[in-house]
Amino acid sequence: MIKVMLVKILVKLYLSTFRYSCKGLEEFDKLTENKRAVFLVWHNQLIGIVGFKNKKYKFVTMISRSKDGDLFTPVAEAMGNNKVVRASSSKGAAAGTLEMLRWMEKGWHGAMAADGPKGPKYQVKAGGLYLAKKSDRIIVPIVMDCKRFWRTRSWDNFIIPKPFSRITLTFAEPIYVTESTDKETTAAELADVQKKMMDATSANCKNIL
Repeated sequence: MIKVMLVKILVKLYLSTFRYSCKGLEEFDKLTENKRAVFLVWHNQLIGIVGFKNKKYKFVTMISRSKDGDLFTPVAEAMGNNKVVRASSSKGAAAGTLEMLRWMEKGWHGAMAADGPKGPKYQVKAGGLYLAKKSDRIIVPIVMDCKRFWRTRSWDNFIIPKPFSRITLTFAEPIYVTESTDKETTAAELADVQKKMMDATSANCKNIL
């Protein structure tokens, strides 16, 4: 327990050194006055994004039951506006989604790594789309960029911003989806989410691509 608390304190100190500028935040504020959105982010941008703290918003985040998830969970929990649900496509996906929906019914926004936890890199999975369909049917891609970072050799080339980095977050145009879960509609909407996330990435992540 002491070791976990120490890790959280150190992580929180590290994240607190980041300096943020945001694009599209005002539009997002208006969009979510009475709506819950599902945020989709790329797995390799997680640290830079989770460091952004805004007391106005509360997020319930799905993190996998993998070794990577074990490492990242203290990072997410170090920020007071995050609730972590441990689940992934192969372990507890259904129960995890239901738990996320219960928190979203209380007014929390959902957040997921679009291509996590195992990739392929920059390939959107269906979990976030399904979660949006079961809530208020809004997906908001968030991408980040920074100039000073380390890049790992993991499957997604994970980005670790250096302390005191200046990070730009872009809240991209919202993606509205339907309630339908039939195969054709789901496939078409998933392709649309994939395209729009990649468009946002290409336009706003030039330093880390």
